[in-house]
Amino acid sequence: MSKAALKKELENLSREQLIEVIGAAYSSSKEARAYFEFFLNPDADALLDNKIDIISKELARAKRGYSKARITVIRKTIKDFSSFGVGDEYVGRLMYAAIRMIAGMEGYYYYPATLTNGVLKLVEEYIALSDLNASAGEAMANIERLENENIGRPAMRSRIMETARHAITGQTSLKPIKTNSKKR
Repeated sequence: MSKAALKKELENLSREQLIEVIGAAYSSSKEARAYFEFFLNPDADALLDNKIDIISKELARAKRGYSKARITVIRKTIKDFSSFGVGDEYVGRLMYAAIRMIAGMEGYYYYPATLTNGVLKLVEEYIALSDLNASAGEAMANIERLENENIGRPAMRSRIMETARHAITGQTSLKPIKTNSKKR
């Protein structure tokens, strides 16, 4: 059903029927519950902390020194976060937190190529999103902070820095991720 068709159907419902439909959606879906709770009490910082915890738990998945973290779960968490309409600044903060955690954990676990390539793509998207919002300098300062604070192994830090520099100079064909957030 399209959004327009849904809107047309909802306009035909009475107030009591509408309350019943919303209550059923709230109780039937975890995602709907999270959305309604955020809609009724919009606290972007609390939601950011929740999503950081989800990413942290995903990065803790390991077996015998090998990371079992899935970049798809991390990317889905970021996409879900942006769907709440929290603003590109918050989405950028979550992306940087994910990059920082992945770089830091890389010293403890062996990362498969998919996770390493995924974090480099995430770095490019972080720079592209920051450039879109005219804060690419701040994003580069955050990436350079990884080097200054010795987060992770030197090889990973240098790959992240190199990827960020290439993204800044426009040597990447990547476009920023689409966010549903409104510019504030």
